[in-house]
Amino acid sequence: MNRTIITFIVVSLLGLITIQVGLLNIGLSMEKEKYHKEIDAVLYSIKSHLYTDTDLSQRIAQLHIDMETKGMLTADSLPEQTLRAIDTLIKEQLAKRGIMADFSFVLTDSQNQLLLTSGQYDPATFPLHRHTVRFGSLVEIFCSCNVLLHFNQPNLYGYLFGQLAYLLVPSLFFLVIIVAGFSFLIYNMNRQKKLLTIKNDFINNLTHELKTPVFSISLLTKVFKERLKQNKTEKLGEYLDLLEKENQKLKGHIDKVLELASLENGKYTLQKEDCDLHSILNEAVQEVSLKIDTAQGHLVKNFQAVKGQLLLDKVHFKNVIQNLLDNAIKYSNGQPNISITTSSTSQKLSVKVSDKGVGIAPEHHRHLFDKFYRVTTGNLHNIKGFGLGLSYVKYIVEAHGGAIRVQSKEAEGTTFIMEFPVA
Repeated sequence: MNRTIITFIVVSLLGLITIQVGLLNIGLSMEKEKYHKEIDAVLYSIKSHLYTDTDLSQRIAQLHIDMETKGMLTADSLPEQTLRAIDTLIKEQLAKRGIMADFSFVLTDSQNQLLLTSGQYDPATFPLHRHTVRFGSLVEIFCSCNVLLHFNQPNLYGYLFGQLAYLLVPSLFFLVIIVAGFSFLIYNMNRQKKLLTIKNDFINNLTHELKTPVFSISLLTKVFKERLKQNKTEKLGEYLDLLEKENQKLKGHIDKVLELASLENGKYTLQKEDCDLHSILNEAVQEVSLKIDTAQGHLVKNFQAVKGQLLLDKVHFKNVIQNLLDNAIKYSNGQPNISITTSSTSQKLSVKVSDKGVGIAPEHHRHLFDKFYRVTTGNLHNIKGFGLGLSYVKYIVEAHGGAIRVQSKEAEGTTFIMEFPVA
């Protein structure tokens, strides 16, 4: 379905572009035809002007006489004054017709011998006889010759496109809007597809994680009942402990989902109080020490922060540290090797949680704190979870006015760095 929609939009967009190009080409042709007529009218007006301008007509005739008799222009023909006079005359006639553009011109005899050239004349690009007028009447009387004025506009298409700005600019503007809308649609469709995949993965993970303790509780309850019927009470206490453990696991899964949802919906307010950061870190380490000992790992504390007092929600901040420590244990390749480091300056206080585990590839770094996102490459796909832990960590850190970032390389370990402003 998505491909059909995209194909339909692409075809429509290409059709629209084709129509716009066609309309622009028609407009360009019409504007070009109009321009040529205007220039012809300008040259005719100049010719008509010379019927009455005796002084300019005489100077133009003298240019021809000098070139024919001496092979060069002399001061008597006043070439600079003549050049300026013709240039001014052309500008005046162009302005009357609303044409404001650079131009060049040359005067030649009937054999195309150059008599006078404007400053912008370029023999390589100047097309003789495109727009040409022959000076008659007075000029012919003074020199018994033919003198021709050739006109050229170097950047003709630039001028024509400028004249079509009223058509071109809106077309490009709306075309950009359509392309941007199309791109946004494609982006949203891909995003929705990605979110759907993430949602399905989350539901599958959540179903699996919830089914395990539910199944265990169901099995233990059944065994417990059978033992009671048989009056075999020697292991009932052990079964109750297992039931409590599985029940706590189930409760923990549910609480994790509900807690993050309540935080994001703004239904929960952090209870901040003045706390000693190192004291909270020690408590968090103490609560995960059993896991570290069971995995035969070790944890190093390197508390260097001079200012350890912060306004914190003790419960949530301890959860943040425990989440990071749990990840360090889970993603350690073998025996966990973890360190917690604190440091401080006059402006900020930093906490680093590092491990020497499997590490994370760079392409995953920017998505690590996205809700439901889980790295599924390498050895990490065997680790169970919902993809909520780091999203929760980021939310709590930012809710305390801090920032968190990650440094990691595959097979070299991972470091999470949290920084908090110091009041």
